[in-house]
Amino acid sequence: MMSLTTCANIGVGPDCPADGSPLGYAPNLAASIAFLSLFAVSLIAHVVWGIRYRTWTFMVCMVLGSMTEVIGYVGRVFMHKNPYNLSTFLVQVVCLTTAPAFYSAALYLCLGRIIMIFGRDFSRIAPIRYSQFFIFCDWVSLSLQGAGGGLASSSTTDSTMNLGNRLMLVGLITQVVTMFIFGCMCADLAIRIRRYPERKNPKYKLMRSSMPFRGFLIMALVFGLSIFIRCVYRVAELGPGWDNPLMRNETLFIILESCMVTIASIAFCIFHPGFGFQRNFDKIEYSTVPRETSWSETNNEMFAAN
Repeated sequence: MMSLTTCANIGVGPDCPADGSPLGYAPNLAASIAFLSLFAVSLIAHVVWGIRYRTWTFMVCMVLGSMTEVIGYVGRVFMHKNPYNLSTFLVQVVCLTTAPAFYSAALYLCLGRIIMIFGRDFSRIAPIRYSQFFIFCDWVSLSLQGAGGGLASSSTTDSTMNLGNRLMLVGLITQVVTMFIFGCMCADLAIRIRRYPERKNPKYKLMRSSMPFRGFLIMALVFGLSIFIRCVYRVAELGPGWDNPLMRNETLFIILESCMVTIASIAFCIFHPGFGFQRNFDKIEYSTVPRETSWSETNNEMFAAN
């Protein structure tokens, strides 16, 4: 077999088999085009819904995620013809590794608003702190994954490639741990809401019982589980290093990476938070609401006065 540099110039052939490329296969063209198209549709949909419902920060996160996915699958389309091409390999590795972190950030932006719909009393800390903490962790994860992907893909030595792989792995583990903590906090919130239904905020009673909001909550669960499953898979994939059977299995990649992220992206196209919150996404104030002035305590003071 010829060197990787030579194979990058001539493409797949008798002396440059596809299984000798960095991925270990030539990406399936039909699958790559299909997912590219789905993420392109998602990108357009989130721009349209974002403008319509004025969900600016959420829109930015989802658009960045979808755009990065599109670029990543463009790289895989080009890799179908020449899986040895370093540039397209770099594009698909970095983009497909980091894109879901943008999606996670979009989900984290919703939690504070969900808390306010049910009632400030259910939150153990200020709602804004949830978003700030998780988005910071997401930024750390994104930075590690991006740096690791770039370093590993452009490396010329095994030591540099291993360093890049470890950075990506740490970034993915950070994302998994962050999402696990996020899930635990959401579960804690759900338990408190179920245990103390009388504390629910009466201002949003109709919204909570509406189909759009309930549908949004279901899609948020689907969204979070899909991204979490994908991240666990990528940790297992990257853990043993680049040259391992899991890394070179395209079928698993399509099911646990491509399909999972697509499900997440489409979920919020079907029940967009702007629709779920009934055009109130940008109007719900949760960054300056102290616990001591929450609705239940205010009402208690009023009843005492009477």
